[in-house]
Amino acid sequence: MISPATQETRVVRSQPMAAVVLAAGTSSRYGGANKLLLPFEDGTVIRSVVQTVRKVGPSHLVVVTGHECERVEAALEALPVTFVHNPRYREGEMLSSIKAGLAYVQATEAEAAFIVPGDQPLLPAWVFQRLQQAFERGCGEIVAPKFGAVRGHPVLIARRWWPAALDLPDGAQMRMLLRANPQAVAHVLVNTDAVLLDVDTPEAYQQALERSRRARMEG
Repeated sequence: MISPATQETRVVRSQPMAAVVLAAGTSSRYGGANKLLLPFEDGTVIRSVVQTVRKVGPSHLVVVTGHECERVEAALEALPVTFVHNPRYREGEMLSSIKAGLAYVQATEAEAAFIVPGDQPLLPAWVFQRLQQAFERGCGEIVAPKFGAVRGHPVLIARRWWPAALDLPDGAQMRMLLRANPQAVAHVLVNTDAVLLDVDTPEAYQQALERSRRARMEG
């Protein structure tokens, strides 16, 4: 875990960060609707996620599409993003979308990339900022938030680990890379369970809407 004392002794290095937003899935658990296109705040779930990521100022913001790609792209109209299509999205593996995004950002100057699920509209920008600060202070080459004892999203991965992610076999998950290389991983404790919450089901979506409504009223 990262302690304030550890952070204060590190030298901060400003480095370009990319972001890969995963928006290719078929929303199979939702029951028919594309969860990414559901209304949320002033737009849709996926637009809310991308707008949050933009606040962090990534050097490249890549959205990996697949299912209903034209509708997803339309939902993000006028936003400065690059779309990368994952032709394997029907296989239902998140890893194939991660690989598609990382393969694209390999050609950029980014030194690390956020991997961001497109179905977590409650993620606050400050979580991304905390992860980037930990990375730039040399706390770890793979940095993830933790709420309690549970690791969440997004995950920030240094460029040197992208080839290992791209080499993961079909059927694998990114967590296998983290478990196999604990010396490279740093966890940042956060005080919000938003790093764990998605809108995979209608019930979860309604809960996210209610939490967003309350937060806007209180803010």
